[in-house]
Amino acid sequence: MNLVILQVFYAIFSGIMEVAAIPNELLPLGEPLIALFSLVPLYIALYRARTCREAFLLMFMQALTVHLGSSFWLANFRDFAVFTLGASALGTALEAGLMGILFFLYPLHERMPSRLEEYGGLRAGAVSGRMLWFCAVWISWEWLKSTGFLAYPWGTLFLAAYRWKLLTQIAAITGVWGVSFLYALCSALTAEGIMLLAGAAHAQAPQAVAASYRQAALFTACAFAASGAYGLCAWLMPRISEKQLNTIIVQQNIDPWEAGDNEGVEISMRITEQAFRRMRDEGHEPDLAVWSEGVLSRPFPYARYYYSDQPESESLSAFIGRMGIPFVIGGAALVNPAKKHYENSAILFDRKGEYAGFYSKIHLVPFAEAIPFADNPLVQRFMEDVVNFSAGWSAGTQYVLFRVPAGRGGFSGRPLEYGRPAQALITLDADGRAIPQITEQYTGENGENPDNFVSFTTPICFEDAFPDVCRQLHKTGSELFINITNDSWSRTKSAEYQHFAAASYIAIEFRTTLVRCANAGYSVVLDPAGRILADMPLFTEGAIGVQVPVYRRVRTCFSVMGDWFAWLLMGGIAAYALLRLFRMRAGAGIRCVRVYVHVQERQTHPQPL
Repeated sequence: MNLVILQVFYAIFSGIMEVAAIPNELLPLGEPLIALFSLVPLYIALYRARTCREAFLLMFMQALTVHLGSSFWLANFRDFAVFTLGASALGTALEAGLMGILFFLYPLHERMPSRLEEYGGLRAGAVSGRMLWFCAVWISWEWLKSTGFLAYPWGTLFLAAYRWKLLTQIAAITGVWGVSFLYALCSALTAEGIMLLAGAAHAQAPQAVAASYRQAALFTACAFAASGAYGLCAWLMPRISEKQLNTIIVQQNIDPWEAGDNEGVEISMRITEQAFRRMRDEGHEPDLAVWSEGVLSRPFPYARYYYSDQPESESLSAFIGRMGIPFVIGGAALVNPAKKHYENSAILFDRKGEYAGFYSKIHLVPFAEAIPFADNPLVQRFMEDVVNFSAGWSAGTQYVLFRVPAGRGGFSGRPLEYGRPAQALITLDADGRAIPQITEQYTGENGENPDNFVSFTTPICFEDAFPDVCRQLHKTGSELFINITNDSWSRTKSAEYQHFAAASYIAIEFRTTLVRCANAGYSVVLDPAGRILADMPLFTEGAIGVQVPVYRRVRTCFSVMGDWFAWLLMGGIAAYALLRLFRMRAGAGIRCVRVYVHVQERQTHPQPL
């Protein structure tokens, strides 16, 4: 019993270390150094676990500690603390417990006989095998908790890695899973070193055991060196923007759930105009203004009539028309009035203040925005009477690419280098004269110049932390991401910076610019390497005009292959499980044959009495 209590303490202590490494109230951007060793106690505890039940308990407690310690601010999500914090903590811990059983499977087949072989120097790859198994299962765990309806990619190692930019650059190849893999690998190596020192007295061939550890250490060093070298090249690589989008980013510092619609709009208009004038005074013509998620409460398309008259001091449509640039504003869309299906949307207005269309959030917050069986009358009654909440959002079904003019002036015609086919025929008519339709293709006077436009997509809220959504948005032809979000309800710095740290990876993964417009922060512009180009402090009212660089679209390994690294590790786990199953069955078959042969021999040559 005392041993189990000690193991549980190790698991909880590991969770506390991970909480300290992730962006928190004391360390706003986290501490990667702590993250390198945060899983050491968990590794030792799982290695010493004697049953699947113990392994389940250890992972359950570690994940529960991390979730409650790093995401405590979920309790501030309206009146949904029982769902957003309580249910999510329980669900996350249960998932982790099941993964704990998987952690246990590899050591389960390496009990005393295998340990004796290892201490005797007969199993040179034992240390590396355990480390790789641990890392593979850990990445599978982070992938599981970051995928699907219940996805919540917070409380992960890659969140803690934000500050060490040279190591995060590999996300362009492996996604965030490669980053977490490095940190888990370091923890595993450290834990193996501690256990090696503790068990040195039992080793019959200490030099061989030490050689096995050196082999694992060399692999770890090579992994870090290769990642660091690539990261250095990616960080120092010169990138020249092809065009720019002069953008006004508005941070209202007002919770739209508490403030009235008109108050939020009026504050946004005031600080937008101030930033607009400052940008013009600096000699830059604004191209776009962005307001955060949920500013407009009236649902579109029907609200276009309302905002043509409101607010009374100056209507929203009139204000946008006076500014003379397109606006992207967070609002709502009513897509099925009969069923009361509302979507959380980014609304595009043209430079005259006319409604142009919307993109709706596809990945919703489970049990807060997305209520399972929300159309069922019993569920609706429960939500209204017990939770005091009438309905959730409906998920969007369309990946939308917005395209706006940028960089006014310059060459207006379509450059001749664009759109020319590999082969062409230039022919004259029967009178030997040029054919106008053909000649137009070689004058460059017709058609729009793509350099005068910028195409972007708008992941909403925590969609910027989900590569599966962003991959589909990127495939539409997006040249940059503009995220709009409302994190003001959290009322904590840690929530704002955790969201930012998670979102920062999409700039690296897709090597594109990321603009974040948050109503209370963290509003920021990142370049394709994750550098901060411009930002605003948290929980302050203001707006900034930024010359947002737009770079040539590139196809990174991650943008093409997605979560290939996580799938590779999960494939390795499955292959090992099948191999063990095959060996177990083969061993059972051999034993059966031996018994059968023995019985036949007894029958053929009976023993004398």
